[in-house]
Amino acid sequence: MEPVTLDADGLRLVAWEQRHLPDLARIYADPLIERFLVMPLPWTGSARDRYVEVQRRHWGGENPRWAVEEDGVLVGSMALTKSFPGEMTITYVTAPWARGRGVAQRGIRAAVAFGFDRLGARRIAWDAIVGNHASRLAALRTGFTVEGVSRGGVNQRGATRDCWIGGMLPGDLRTPDDPPAHYGIMKRQAAFFTAPQPDLETGAAGLRLRPVSEADLDGIAAACADPDVQRFTPMPRDYGRADAEQFLKDKRRAWDLGDRVLYVLADEDDRYCGSVELMLREPGESEVGYLTAPWARGRGWMTAAVKRLCRLGFDALALERIEWRADPENEASLRVAQKAGFTVEGVRRRMRSGPLGRRDSVIASLFPEELAR
Repeated sequence: MEPVTLDADGLRLVAWEQRHLPDLARIYADPLIERFLVMPLPWTGSARDRYVEVQRRHWGGENPRWAVEEDGVLVGSMALTKSFPGEMTITYVTAPWARGRGVAQRGIRAAVAFGFDRLGARRIAWDAIVGNHASRLAALRTGFTVEGVSRGGVNQRGATRDCWIGGMLPGDLRTPDDPPAHYGIMKRQAAFFTAPQPDLETGAAGLRLRPVSEADLDGIAAACADPDVQRFTPMPRDYGRADAEQFLKDKRRAWDLGDRVLYVLADEDDRYCGSVELMLREPGESEVGYLTAPWARGRGWMTAAVKRLCRLGFDALALERIEWRADPENEASLRVAQKAGFTVEGVRRRMRSGPLGRRDSVIASLFPEELAR
C-alpha cells in the first residue's frame, strides 16, 4: 500500500523523508532512548543511509511507518507491524524535546484506529523493556491492558531483558477524556521510577538514605543473620552473602517494575545500617517494612528513616494510605511505627508464616495528615 498521512489532535503522522534524519539521529542519541530501544546503536552506516527506503518498503508490506510531526518539527515515530494473522504490534518513540506533551498518546490513538479500521487488525500488541514507565503509561492511558512480564523476552544489543507485554482489542481505545482509574497516581509513580533514585536527607545527625549497592552486601548479610531479625522475619536460615546478592538483584528488579522503593540507612562513613522499604499495593496504597542493623540500634535512626520515606510516599508517589505489619512480640518495630504516627487497628490471626510457624500480625495505618513531624 502507499503511505497514508494521519492527523492526530495537532500531530501529523507522515511518511519518512530524508529531512527527518538529522532529528531522528538526535533522538537515538538520547540516553533514555538508548536505555530502552533494542536496535543497534549508535545509529550509523547503512542503517541510517537506507532508512527512508526501508520505511517505504514496509508500507508495501502493509506495515505502516510514520514520522510524527508537530508544527513541522519531528517529535517522534510510530509504527505498526504484522506479527500474526489478525494481530499487529505497535512501537513508538517520543523525542526528548517533546516529552510531557502527550505525543505518544495522540499518535497511538491515530495509529491504533488505522490498524483496526483500515488494516483489519483484531488485536494490537504492545511491549516495552521493564523499567520503561513512560511507554507503559502511554499504553495504559490509551486503552492497552498490561498482561504480564515476559522473562528474558527481548535481546537488547546482546543482553537479555525482561519486557512488559500487553494488548488492545477493538473497542478498548480510550479517548482523551476517558482516563483509566487512578491515572493521576500512575502518572506520578511513572515519573518517579523513570528518574534516578535520589538520596534523601533525614534530619537525623549522621544519617542519610540512599539506594542499595554492591558495597552493602556484607552488611546486609550480617544484619539479616542477626537472631532478632531472624526471629521476626521470614529470612533464609544461615543467611549469607549469596542471599544478599539475590536480595540486591530482586530489589533492583522491583525498582524497574515500579513495585517497591528500598532505601539503605547509611552513616557518616556510608556504612550499611539497615533498610526501609515501601511495597506498593493497590493504587494509592503501600506497606512499609524496615530492618535496623544490630550495630545501629538505639539511635532513633529508624524512626527518622520511616518518617522520611513515608513523606516521600505521600508527596512523590501519591500514596493515600500506608500500612505497617509486625509480629505482636516485635515491640521495637511497634515503637518505631507509633513514633512515626501510625495507628494500630488490630490483630490479624495467623497471618504470616515464619520460622516460628504461622503467627499473628499487628496491623497499623498512616494517612498523610497523621505523619509525625
